[in-house]
Amino acid sequence: MKKVLFFASLLLFAAGTFASPSKPTVNEKVLKAFTETFTEAQNVLWTEMEDVYMVRFTNQGIRTTVKYDSDGNFVSSLRYYQCDQLPVDIQCKLKKKYPTKKLFGVTEYVVGDDLNYYVKLEDDKTWTTVKIDNYRNMQITESYRKAE
Repeated sequence: MKKVLFFASLLLFAAGTFASPSKPTVNEKVLKAFTETFTEAQNVLWTEMEDVYMVRFTNQGIRTTVKYDSDGNFVSSLRYYQCDQLPVDIQCKLKKKYPTKKLFGVTEYVVGDDLNYYVKLEDDKTWTTVKIDNYRNMQITESYRKAE
C-alpha cells in the first residue's frame, strides 16, 4: 500500500511539474519599461525569446502584445480592438471610400516608428482587409467571398 501511495504521489508531482510552464525571468530594465508604460495591464504573460522579451496582456480592454529588447527598448507591438477606437480621420476616410461595408475590427501593428492599421471590413458577400499606413494611404491587402 505504501508503494502505491508513493508512486501516486510521485505521479501527481511529475504531472504538476510538466503541466505548469516555466516563467521566464524578466530583467529589471524590461520590467521597469513595461510597468511604467502600462500601469493598468491585466492578464500579463511573459515569453522570453532570443534577445527579445514578449509580453501579452490586456490594457483598458484592448488585447496587446509588446516586444522589448534586453535593454528595455520598445521593438514592436500588436493591438486588437474595435473600429470605434480608430482615429476619427481614418474612420471618416474608410466610411467615405467603402460606404457599403461595415467596419468590423482592427489590428494595429507598430515596428519602431512605423504604424500600420489593418482594418477588417464586411458586407453581405465579402470580407476585406484594408491596410492604412502612417500617411493614411489605403490599400486592400486581402478580400474573400463569404460562404453562401
